[in-house]
Amino acid sequence: MRGGEMPGRKPHIVLLLTVVSVAGIALAAQRQDAAAPGRGSPAAGQAVEKIRSVKPNLYMISGGGANTLVRVTSEGLIVVDTKNPGEENYKRVVEEIASVSTLPVKYVFNTHHHPDHVGNNQRFIDSGAQVIGLDALKARMASDPRTKEIPGLPTVTFAKDYVLRFGGAEVQAHFFGRGHTGDDTMIYFPDLKVVMVSDQITNNTPIVDFANGGSALEWTQVLDGVLRLDFESAIPGRGEPKTRAEVQTFKALFTNVIGRASEAIKAGATRDQLAMHVKTDDLGWQFNPQFYGQLFDELAKR
Repeated sequence: MRGGEMPGRKPHIVLLLTVVSVAGIALAAQRQDAAAPGRGSPAAGQAVEKIRSVKPNLYMISGGGANTLVRVTSEGLIVVDTKNPGEENYKRVVEEIASVSTLPVKYVFNTHHHPDHVGNNQRFIDSGAQVIGLDALKARMASDPRTKEIPGLPTVTFAKDYVLRFGGAEVQAHFFGRGHTGDDTMIYFPDLKVVMVSDQITNNTPIVDFANGGSALEWTQVLDGVLRLDFESAIPGRGEPKTRAEVQTFKALFTNVIGRASEAIKAGATRDQLAMHVKTDDLGWQFNPQFYGQLFDELAKR
């Protein structure tokens, strides 16, 4: 199903008509395998933790994969990301949700196609929920070797921007460009001033999944889009909520890395030499040589 009204209750879902335009700024990210432990791997992550409040009627569940958000409305629940696949993860998530609301999950948003974000989509579909995702997310979920055997492709798709109005709440989904993957979707709750940024903000060295459309040079473009939103809290894929100032700091670190790489190339560093010429110890990030090779290629095309 494409964007439009859902069957049953009519929550007035509309496509955003205004395309948010943001200036592309240089950015840095790591070329590690996105299936590395802790990011994108079906086996990654500790056990599902206790649900906790982020804002009134908005809750977060950590562990078992990426952070999951739960928005409680008068007519049902809206969930963001469904963790690593597996009966135990799904069972624990449902138990935690039931501890704050007995209403059914009606809608699920996915932030991108990695297994730790989409792993239990099908179980929510089977329980009556619609899964909403970017066109590119659905395509990559169907083709990525890590996810193509995981059931639960989005049942409602959109090209760039989407709005769900349901149960007195509004949820916006925005594609601001490529970063961690080529299908990163920011999920925004305007009334609560909270945005789910997923793996666009990390607690350690960021990862770019170049094989699935990720881009170093567009990463800060995504963050520019996020910073155009009126938010107080940004929820990462893992870890604690971040402030607007922390998002700005993260963007500045990326810009710094890109600037250092650009200067090294101007000074004569080749593709194979770039990793040796760009030092990031003072930033607390350690990128691998493969990342720098991909970054070199992106800078060469700019």
